[in-house]
Amino acid sequence: MTRDQVVLWAVALAWFAIYLASMLYHTGGRLALPLDDSFIYFQYARQAADGQFLQYNTGVEATAGATSILYMLLLVPGFWLGISGIGMVCYALLLGYIFLGLSAIQLFKIGLQLNGRFSAWICSLLFLSCGPVLWGYYSGMEIGLFSFSILLTLNLFLAGDRRCPYAATLMILARPEGFVLVLWGLLLAVWQKCQNKDRWDSRWYLPFAAYGLQALLIEIYTGSPGASGLNAKWLFAAPHVSLPTVVRGILFDFAEFVKGLLAGSLGQQTSANLYAYDGNYRRMVFAPFAAFVFIAELSFRTWDEWQARRPGAAAIGGGWFIGGILVTCTLVEFDAHFNRYQQPFLPLFILFVGLGLGRLVAEGGEWGRKLAWGGTCIFGLWGMMSATYFAVAYGENCSDIRNQQIEMAHLIDGSLPQDARIAINDAGAIRYFGHRETIDLVGLTTAGNSGPWRHGSGSVFERLESMPVTRRPQYFAIFPNWFKFPEGAFLEPLHRIRVFAPSIVDAEKVLYRAHWDALQDGSKPHGDALPDAGWRSVDEVDIADLQSESRHAYQSQIHIPGNGEANLLLALPHGHESSALLMDGGRTVTGGERMRVELDPDKPALILMRTLTGIRQHFTVLADGIEVGKVDLPGGRGRQWLDLLIARLPANRKGSTVEIETRPIHFAGDLRPVVSFHYWFMQQ
Repeated sequence: MTRDQVVLWAVALAWFAIYLASMLYHTGGRLALPLDDSFIYFQYARQAADGQFLQYNTGVEATAGATSILYMLLLVPGFWLGISGIGMVCYALLLGYIFLGLSAIQLFKIGLQLNGRFSAWICSLLFLSCGPVLWGYYSGMEIGLFSFSILLTLNLFLAGDRRCPYAATLMILARPEGFVLVLWGLLLAVWQKCQNKDRWDSRWYLPFAAYGLQALLIEIYTGSPGASGLNAKWLFAAPHVSLPTVVRGILFDFAEFVKGLLAGSLGQQTSANLYAYDGNYRRMVFAPFAAFVFIAELSFRTWDEWQARRPGAAAIGGGWFIGGILVTCTLVEFDAHFNRYQQPFLPLFILFVGLGLGRLVAEGGEWGRKLAWGGTCIFGLWGMMSATYFAVAYGENCSDIRNQQIEMAHLIDGSLPQDARIAINDAGAIRYFGHRETIDLVGLTTAGNSGPWRHGSGSVFERLESMPVTRRPQYFAIFPNWFKFPEGAFLEPLHRIRVFAPSIVDAEKVLYRAHWDALQDGSKPHGDALPDAGWRSVDEVDIADLQSESRHAYQSQIHIPGNGEANLLLALPHGHESSALLMDGGRTVTGGERMRVELDPDKPALILMRTLTGIRQHFTVLADGIEVGKVDLPGGRGRQWLDLLIARLPANRKGSTVEIETRPIHFAGDLRPVVSFHYWFMQQ
């Protein structure tokens, strides 16, 4: 180890001590981490250490809720060493420190080979004083592993080291975004070898082989080749996705990141104190004009490499930075948690800032040297301010997790039955410390729940209602404002934990007892809609229940592309049965519905529908393209369930499969949607 590396390890250790001290100060001497997601990794690792790979809950279907399988496996030795419970925080922090030191050394080496010792020191020290980078490395997440793998691959690529494909394999396994980075690196490697007329290095197949094997392994265990978070967080997985709208949003988010974080905008002030989300921290990340130095250096190097027809730092480093940020902008809440998804790419930005300052020293003459040293001082002092600010934020974030999520988990562990099943929305600490089976309503750690989550509370409820009675959650530990579950007869509050000035969590977490037996059976039509004796339901479509919709090829359309539809969950009285509440999920459809049902073609059929009063509705009902009914319901103020007969189908039809459609009749821009919750198809 060289003297330079000793200094870098010492600086990394100093920040480790500062961030640890901030955590202990804000939590009252108790260990914690700033993200609940870190404990998702801990739980998967604990299960893997016990031989239950990818099983978040023992005996339950496996899931790939750990985005980085590789990072999860790095945590497993901690449990083999006998570390457990909150002690794994120390193990994760140690991993973060190791990756931080290794990353600083890689940046030093890159700066040294590209621009000499001055740039090497500036790059590594600016990196070690970047607040969100330090926060990310000490968050207990895979951020440090992924960032280190990016820098290692970049260093070996620029050095022409034949071990580069091995580093690329590490990068592609560290996070899914690594696939895009490796693909770009492969294209540049091919171009470079074509220019030099070198033989193709077959080792570049290794990263893709490793990625494929990982996907195959996940497929074998879970039945799906991708991580659960893809469906839960990817913009393109949203229902009724509009490609132009999504592209516009991605470009806007990319511009917001570049102009906001890199250029140090003032952010967006919000009424909440959730400063890990609201963007106000952006002014603290990089010094003024750092983005200008980055753009200037990237432009200089891009031009030089184009002239030489030889890809170098600008082609691969700049391409990775821009491409990586764009890929992360395809995620819901792309800038959450101090831009945690972009944090692994910030060292690339810092690299070009350091190289730009080094260029001023080498090529700018006396004025260039003065400007470089002045900029170095300003950027360095700003970095110290940034690192300090995020050290305080780190402690406050840890306090939120410790005083809400972990406290709730301890309450659950100490007061609920051992066989309790708990529905949750933050899946980490409550499962890891609560030692109870959990049902993840977001779908990261429970199979099949990410789809309903993306649709809305109505589909989430329908998913839970369709579970066997013995598998339904008996308790809910959730943020109430994330869902539309009504308190009262169904959910009985048992305990509330409020954080009065939250920095990274919602203000209130509530533990409920679920009373499924208090809900009225909604599987059959009620009231005046019931036909005469002799008619029975031969098929039905439970709207918002994704499984029922899938079995019937159900589709709902949007009247205006780019707009969404309301996914409803309501608990209302049913007609004259005002004392009994029925809870049901449904949709507000502006463009019409289409579904397929199976009926006896030789018998007439009735179509019954559950909707609600108080909403103006006007639509036609079609069977195999032929109009069979028309519905015209007035609006108003009252809200209650309404089951009604909407169409009659004659006998002697051509086939048993009938395609049913509903088509809204809008009037002069006044949208009159179809508000549907259930369809029954009855025959004698």
